Amino acid sequence: MSRFVLVSFAFLGWGFYELSGGADFEPRNQRSDALEIAKAAFAAPEETRQGSRSSSASEDAKSLIRNVTFRPAGRLQEAERPVRPAADPQLRSRVALRQITQARLAIGDSTSVFPAVADEGAPLQLASLEGGLAALQQASAAADAQNDSPEPAGAALAEPQPAPEPDIRQIRASRVNMRQGPGTNYPVITRLLGGDEVIVFEDSGTGWLHLRAPGKGKVGWIAASLVSKKRP
Repeated sequence: MSRFVLVSFAFLGWGFYELSGGADFEPRNQRSDALEIAKAAFAAPEETRQGSRSSSASEDAKSLIRNVTFRPAGRLQEAERPVRPAADPQLRSRVALRQITQARLAIGDSTSVFPAVADEGAPLQLASLEGGLAALQQASAAADAQNDSPEPAGAALAEPQPAPEPDIRQIRASRVNMRQGPGTNYPVITRLLGGDEVIVFEDSGTGWLHLRAPGKGKVGWIAASLVSKKRP
């Protein structure tokens, strides 16, 4: 029994010796100093690495600040502003004249609107009341003389010219927008389908036709490429 106890203590002592480090055992104070030295040795390259990284980042920031160029806001807005086509005064005048003509046709002849004035051939004259009844009689006599004067021979011989035949064409595309003016920047009045007939008033030569759609009762502009050619 005593031998077993001795062997057990010897085995425990040998195990403690091996677990504590054996022949390489170092006291705690010496081991901590060695660890601090090792940490300092490994930490130095990392600090130098971080220092180099921070310096390179600062250099990159400085180079970016040097390369920055400032542009005025006005130039940027001018560059982003869309370019509009130049105005054509002649085209506008033709469009205005065409619209005035259509308004006159819509209203009709002056004889149907003002029949009383149209029947009277004499111009309207205002007699002064300062001369009394004599001035009024002279004004009426002058008006009768103008009415009795014969018409010139040229007016009697003039014959009315026949009206030109309307330029009737058809829509070629499946669906077409009719606009208020010759351009895509004008608003859409109505839409026509393929095969619809239109009456062309004017071909301005700008790629747009001024026409009327009898089925819709609208007058506007359509691109010439979307309408059939003029009949021979």
